[in-house]
Amino acid sequence: MRTDHLRRFPALAVLGLAALAAAACGSGPVQALPVQTPSANPSATPNTTPSATVPATTAPTKQPNTPKPSPTNTDHGPPCLGAVEYRINVADTGAWPRLCIAVGGVLRVENLGPEGFTQSTPNRAECEYEGGVRTCRLIEPGTVRFTIDNERQVRTLTLVVAKASSRPSTACLQAGATHTIDAAEGGPRWWAACLRLGAVLRVENLGPGLLTVVPSNAVSCRYEAAIHQCRIVRTGTLKVVTEGSGGTRPLTIVAIR
Repeated sequence: MRTDHLRRFPALAVLGLAALAAAACGSGPVQALPVQTPSANPSATPNTTPSATVPATTAPTKQPNTPKPSPTNTDHGPPCLGAVEYRINVADTGAWPRLCIAVGGVLRVENLGPEGFTQSTPNRAECEYEGGVRTCRLIEPGTVRFTIDNERQVRTLTLVVAKASSRPSTACLQAGATHTIDAAEGGPRWWAACLRLGAVLRVENLGPGLLTVVPSNAVSCRYEAAIHQCRIVRTGTLKVVTEGSGGTRPLTIVAIR
């Protein structure tokens, strides 16, 4: 039995090889295996070949419709002086400058007679005349126009009266100084004055209860022997009235720092 089994093994091997050869010959020509190409999806087949870096193109971002800022008006008028004295000579024929003076300052108009002078707003300047000179104290902020007619020409000066500032105030009485009036003297209203805080208004020859200051808290007053001494303690435009033997006379005081 063992011998028969060994004898049949070579025969079976030969038959198996013959069958394979027959199958190969009967199937026709041999076709090459398909070649796999890289996937079009870059995530599936990473590209390992180094290449130049191409900057990415970013689509422009649409900006919201932001309104454009309106232009700022930088024309604030002429440069403003402090409370100073400014002189003009009406005999000059040149152009007058654009003018701005702080409240408390003075406009002095020279070489002009008692006539031929008008102002648009009397409440912003108090003027007095003497010897061909008109002196105007500026008492309220705003714009005032002075018209001058000297028979040769008619001219108008526009003056901006600014609020009190820290600029030089040479037309005002300094702190510690004294401005004196005599209530026994008659006449029109006193010419307006400008006093800094700490300056003193001294009213002579006036009995008690005959001096009025509005606002009353703008001054600190003491009385002795027919003399009132009032120290300026608050800024603003003060209205003073004396009722002495010289009659009732008003006085405007511009109080500044």
